Amino acid sequence: MRNLKKIGRVILTFLLMFVVAALIGILFMKHVLLNAKDLNQQLADSPYYTQIEESLSAKFKSLSLETSIPEEVFAEAAMDQYALRQLTRTNNEQALNYLVAPDSTYGAAADRSMFEEPVMAYVENYAADHNQPFDKDLQAQTAAVIDEATALFGSHTILLNLDNVIAYPQFQNFRKILQTVLAYFYLVPLAFFLIAGALVGLNWKLPHRSLIWIGSSFVSGSAFVIIPASVALSLKIPQRITVSADYINTALRALAMHYTVVLLVSGALVFFLGVACLVGYSLISKAKRAVYRQNRTYAAEMEQY
Repeated sequence: MRNLKKIGRVILTFLLMFVVAALIGILFMKHVLLNAKDLNQQLADSPYYTQIEESLSAKFKSLSLETSIPEEVFAEAAMDQYALRQLTRTNNEQALNYLVAPDSTYGAAADRSMFEEPVMAYVENYAADHNQPFDKDLQAQTAAVIDEATALFGSHTILLNLDNVIAYPQFQNFRKILQTVLAYFYLVPLAFFLIAGALVGLNWKLPHRSLIWIGSSFVSGSAFVIIPASVALSLKIPQRITVSADYINTALRALAMHYTVVLLVSGALVFFLGVACLVGYSLISKAKRAVYRQNRTYAAEMEQY
């Protein structure tokens, strides 16, 4: 019977180790990775928006050379920092909401109206000054320029562009799996409490002994998070992410660094909690041994009388 209990403790501790790692992962995913507020805060704390403005300025300069419409016409319409940041935040929230909410739809927003009035006004005035009719052909050309400016602006406010993958069945399958995991995430903490409770039950005569089994699970489970996060930071993997656009580079590097640090801190907290359990077991055991020795000494003294 004693051997069966020992085997049961070992098996439960082994299972609890994986549950601890899964618990860290699912809490991270639910409250950090898929948290639009956290994502937008990290972007705001980085040079992301400054680099977006620089990139947009360069794109509008090229568009100006192509269309002979001054760069200032586009820049003054688009360089409102509040509008730029608000649209970026909205697009990020919509993308993450589409991933986690089964009934949500996706469509990145782009405000065409900000370009319509200034561009139309400039072209009309230009045509009037040069005795050119503002006819349907010129109106169509102007509308095409407005569409291009809107597309440039919109592309710079989309970090998570799902348009390229939304039609693929593999992406939709991934989305369904993600939503299922989030819908039943409570099963992971439930499993943790059930297994931990079972370990306490197997040590019901000396419940403090369950601390060594639970603490060992915390320490070993946290290693699944601490080791890869530490390796990523030591090798500077987040800073090595490279894509074509500087502002996308900045965003991905900032987010990768943030997520790696969060995982490392989460793993470290669980690790120290496990160490605290082991230290607690040691202290309680030492105290119990001291009381036991004291009682034996007292009993031996009483026998002498």
